[in-house]
Amino acid sequence: MPDFIHEAEGAFSTLKFNRKDVRNAINEDIMQGLTDALDTLEASRELRAVILTGAGEEAFCSGGDLKWLQSFESREAGLGMSRRMQGILGRLSALPVPVIAVLNGYALGGGTEIAMACDMRIIEEHAYMSFKQARVGLMTGWGGGGRLLRTIGYGRALELLTTCKELSPEDALKMGLANAVAPKGDGFHVAKAMVEEISKSAPGAIRCLKELLLFGLENTLDETTSLESSLFADLWVSEDHDEAVKAFFEKRSPVFKGR
Repeated sequence: MPDFIHEAEGAFSTLKFNRKDVRNAINEDIMQGLTDALDTLEASRELRAVILTGAGEEAFCSGGDLKWLQSFESREAGLGMSRRMQGILGRLSALPVPVIAVLNGYALGGGTEIAMACDMRIIEEHAYMSFKQARVGLMTGWGGGGRLLRTIGYGRALELLTTCKELSPEDALKMGLANAVAPKGDGFHVAKAMVEEISKSAPGAIRCLKELLLFGLENTLDETTSLESSLFADLWVSEDHDEAVKAFFEKRSPVFKGR
């Protein structure tokens, strides 16, 4: 079996780390598998949502495979690996559709950074998160530090990064690091139900909403509201908006075509 699996089901895709014997640790094959999957996902106009998870019930992802990471001996090699994974996760985050991480087990170190690159996180009740990079003399290197800061603020982010505490599902939910807590083994089903709800909305509207929120993270309120008006105007004259209005008056569910 390959170390990384990409399965497409209509307009929905599942990505899975498939190295259960080493707690789904990241290696070259997974990095390349993610890159290849992103090439396909970015080119799809039909894509509606993506779910990322890990094989088994113990770990979502335990971070980088330490044996593999030992091959990056110099500063330049470490810098190159860091920037390469940042680029991959940046592409994952920038996908124009919702990306949902299902933490079917613990997420450690780099595994937490991968989870943070997703738009939403479902964490199973037996799982936990730990930004434990400092315990091995490192820090976040795959973009997780900045994403954590934007999600929970400076004080909380510094606490998690320096204490390396194990964050329970309940605490992750309270901090806004998780969108939902699911029973053991049910995380994927909870995420799939969320995808089904998302799929009831117009594809163009979903893409515009994600574009707006990502833009808003990096720009001023005035700039964000300006983009909001422009995107709204595009949707106002879209076929899907016309279809939704017709469906309302005809008392039926709309049939969206993404136009």
